Amino acid sequence: MREATLKVTLTALLALGASCGGPSLPKGTPPGKTYFTSKMTDSQFHTADHFLASIEMQISGEPFAQLLGRNLAGYDRFNTTPDLYLDPATGQAIVDPMSYSMAIESYEYSKQPMNNTSFESGAGLSLEFGPILNPGNLNGDDAFVLLRDRLETFAVQSNTAGPPGLNFVVIPAPSDNPLNVYGWPGYWPIFAEFKSFQPDIVPSGSGGARGCTFVGGYAAAAIGAQVVGQYECGYNSLNLPLRDVQVEKVLEPAALGFALWKQGLWTINYWGSTHDLAGNGITAIAAADLLQVGQQGNVVVGQYPDPGDPTGKAMLDGTPGVYLGDIPLEGWQGLTMIEEMHNKSVLTLQRLLTSDGVVLGGFASTKEGIDYDYVAPLRWWPAEIAVTEDGAPAPPASTAWKNFPQPTSFMIKTPASRLRGLTALAGGYAEFFALTDFNNPDVGGLPSSRATFDGDPFPADNQLPDGEDTPHDRALANLKVVLIDLDRLHFDPVRRVLVDEATVSGGAVQRGTTVSAVDASYAIVGIRTALRSISSTLTLYSNDTPDTLGAPTALDAAKLDGAPAPLAMRMTELIRAQADFIVAKLIAKDGSVFNSYDLAADKPDSSPTKLESEASVIRGLLDAYLATSDNQYRQAAMRVYADLDWRFWMNDVRSFRTSADATNTLTWAPISFGSLQGALRQYWKLVARQPGNERLAAEILERVQRTNKLVANGWDDANADNVVQYPDECTGSGLQMAERSLTGELGRPEDNGDRDHDCVQEISVAKLPAALAGTVVFTRR
Repeated sequence: MREATLKVTLTALLALGASCGGPSLPKGTPPGKTYFTSKMTDSQFHTADHFLASIEMQISGEPFAQLLGRNLAGYDRFNTTPDLYLDPATGQAIVDPMSYSMAIESYEYSKQPMNNTSFESGAGLSLEFGPILNPGNLNGDDAFVLLRDRLETFAVQSNTAGPPGLNFVVIPAPSDNPLNVYGWPGYWPIFAEFKSFQPDIVPSGSGGARGCTFVGGYAAAAIGAQVVGQYECGYNSLNLPLRDVQVEKVLEPAALGFALWKQGLWTINYWGSTHDLAGNGITAIAAADLLQVGQQGNVVVGQYPDPGDPTGKAMLDGTPGVYLGDIPLEGWQGLTMIEEMHNKSVLTLQRLLTSDGVVLGGFASTKEGIDYDYVAPLRWWPAEIAVTEDGAPAPPASTAWKNFPQPTSFMIKTPASRLRGLTALAGGYAEFFALTDFNNPDVGGLPSSRATFDGDPFPADNQLPDGEDTPHDRALANLKVVLIDLDRLHFDPVRRVLVDEATVSGGAVQRGTTVSAVDASYAIVGIRTALRSISSTLTLYSNDTPDTLGAPTALDAAKLDGAPAPLAMRMTELIRAQADFIVAKLIAKDGSVFNSYDLAADKPDSSPTKLESEASVIRGLLDAYLATSDNQYRQAAMRVYADLDWRFWMNDVRSFRTSADATNTLTWAPISFGSLQGALRQYWKLVARQPGNERLAAEILERVQRTNKLVANGWDDANADNVVQYPDECTGSGLQMAERSLTGELGRPEDNGDRDHDCVQEISVAKLPAALAGTVVFTRR
């Protein structure tokens, strides 16, 4: 969680960069030729892979930098010198690409795609037609009013609402301003993300908003020292301009789940505190006052940690008036995301399941979902579901959408169940449930969550698994179905492993025979995340200590007929089975990893090992170690890391291969980049930090820096001086397609597309969002 020093609004952050030049730093030595040139070969936004990577990038962001002892207040993200860190203890300015790439770039690069899908692009089903928000499936102005009024409620409860020019969201929304019909220009919240989309956009590059002024339809406070791109304060130019042809109108559990997982992480981050009218991050509120939090004009007085107390125990009284979210704008966005997640929970539970692979449906009630067990008729999520929409006409150019495309039908495209989809849903609903679980002291038990799920703005729950129509029970019901289907559909009882794909014919399960390294490994991560969630021990980031086996869970009282063991015990058994199979069948004696294993032929795939296969196995085995305290899994991860070091690291150019047979051409994608981030981070935490491994620990951090800067930014620091010789050391393209204000770009024409000279273009020049490309190919010179 971010430190209180960073709990400020966007406009205040922009103000930090008022003195853009910064201190004069020494120039690096003249560069030789870069090792690589690179080219983006696919700009498609592949939702599932992108958000799997984004999850790993967030965890490898601010929290990793803090673990290294960095003070988050020390980063100057608006300086024209890249990677600047101002040491708060000495006041000395240093260039620190390693921690900057974590705390600022990896962290923000993971957040901005989530905002893009949740609020900006429109690449999914509009929240206007969410089954909770709009149960009657109204359209036209009736549907518009439902969404507008709900967003207004969220603006009030986060203290983000106000007249034009005085707060972030105009309330009431202007009825005569075609640029701003929902209170924030171009706001397009969606509750179900499409499988993929072509993300080309045309962001306004005028640099016309100072902070967020009421110019051109903008809402919000006219403060801030920098003139920023208009798209930062309104999303009209961030909507997909040809949305109907740019999106792939397919829903898949993998995309829905990994996006939900990512949203859950960010919302938990936003909900680390509430805030008062003076901007203090309130962490303590009297129980009797919780119902008043977020109410307009409330006079609740909370407490916040005394910044002058190094122990963090001393508390100070805040000012009267406490509202939801750590800061106003993040509170409004966070409430919107919770609404999106809540509506998604009904969609997946009641509308996107099938019992025959032909017809879609689901459970008639939340209670029926929580009662699903091993003897109930099978229901599962098809791997792909095609969506038809009504084709609502786009508004005139440069104005805001008011009535969004309405989904009119869903049809099964691929009836099989896929392990990756269940893994994604397990992690996603685990995060969502933790936010609602008052028994979880570090997430749902915080005053911020208790004040949110107290009946207003979201339904209260009695904290029992009894099927109430609440976020708590709906998340729990989805988790129950996921965990049962993992076992019933995908677990091969003879080979004792979860297979990648399963179908059902005539009520009989037909399991596939492929076990891939990536899916087998991330299944461990997803199951462990779900187990920690229902055990009320899931936290935002501190999940790197061995788990307590046998702890009570939120589903202990739920029906579970026909189960081979109590649910928590069975989940641990599945984790062990996965890890045992990986060690026995997917890892060779020399520590190398096979991409997959064919159960029918009883032999591994012979193709060259992919980077993501080795990285995922390391990630999964280390989670298996944490879930079971069985050191054999950590030892196996160490064998694989030795092979990763030996076969994949190219010391001459300081880069990882993306395939064991690739030396001159490296093809990077979100799955390879994200899984490697996860593997290096966890290996550093659980192995390299051990006494005696200091050299290994330093080596891993150097490789994290190098990979982040080369692959994400496209900066090839061939002379290893940690200074960007711009543009000579820019390879042509990094996986990060573009940047916005929170990573140094202000959207001003005079900045020539790369204000901070870090090799990543500003979005109005790139005409692409701040998101990862589908693939980028690096070629040796």
